[in-house]
Amino acid sequence: MQTIPEARGHTVAKRIRIDRGVALRSFDGVIPAEKIAEINDAIDRSFGNVPQRSQSGAMVAAMLRRDDAFRQLEATICANARAAAKAGQTALPLDPFHVLRCSSMATLAESHCRHYDSHLLTLLIPLQLAPDGISNGDLVMYRRPRLSVTTLGNMMCKARHGLQRSLPFNWRKWLTLHDLRRGNCSRIPVRVGSVYEFNGFALQHANLDVETGQRRTLLIHYYDPGHSLGLSAILRRGRIG
Repeated sequence: MQTIPEARGHTVAKRIRIDRGVALRSFDGVIPAEKIAEINDAIDRSFGNVPQRSQSGAMVAAMLRRDDAFRQLEATICANARAAAKAGQTALPLDPFHVLRCSSMATLAESHCRHYDSHLLTLLIPLQLAPDGISNGDLVMYRRPRLSVTTLGNMMCKARHGLQRSLPFNWRKWLTLHDLRRGNCSRIPVRVGSVYEFNGFALQHANLDVETGQRRTLLIHYYDPGHSLGLSAILRRGRIG
C-alpha cells in the first residue's frame, strides 16, 4: 500500500473495498486548510453561489499543484496508473481533464446519474461539503466492477446510462436509494483536505443530490483509452459550457 512522502507528517493510504479486489483509496491530510480556503475564495470570486460544472477545474488544480504534498501524490498515482496501462499495452493521452463541480438544489439534473467515466483514473478532491444528511451529494459506488471492456460494450453502457439520465429526478433518486438498501452500492463519505483515487472506467458510480447548501468537488480525470468513439468528448462539451 502506498504512502505520501513527507505529507505534513501524514502517511496514509486507506483502501475502501468495493468488491473483487477493486477499491477506492483515500489519502488523508494532504491539502492544508489554508489552501482549501484560498481555493474557495477564488471560486466565490468567480461564481459565488451560482451552481457550476465547469472547466475552471484546471485553475483549481493549478492552485493545488503549487503545494508539494499534492504534487508528489498526483505524480506517484499517475506513474502507477501509467505502469499498469503499459502492462496492458494501452497507449494513453497524457493531458488530464479537469472538472469543477458545484452542486446544490439547482443541479438536480446532475444527481443520481449512474455512469462509468471515460478515463482510467479519477482523483476526487472535496473542497466544500453540504450539511450531513440523506441528501448531501455523497459519492455512491456500485459493487460490481466491469473487468473487461470493449468499445461496443462501452457504447451500450453509455446508451443505457443515457436513458437512465433522462428519467425524472424522483425516479432516479428512488433507484439509487433502492440499490443502497439492497447492498448493490456503497455510500462513500469524504472529507475536505483528503484526496480520493479510483478507476471510474471500471467502477459504476453516481452522486446523491444536495438538499441544503453547496457541495464543491474537483475531479481530475486521466488516461482516456478511447472506447467511446469520440462520444464522451462531445457530451463533455455539451455539459460544460
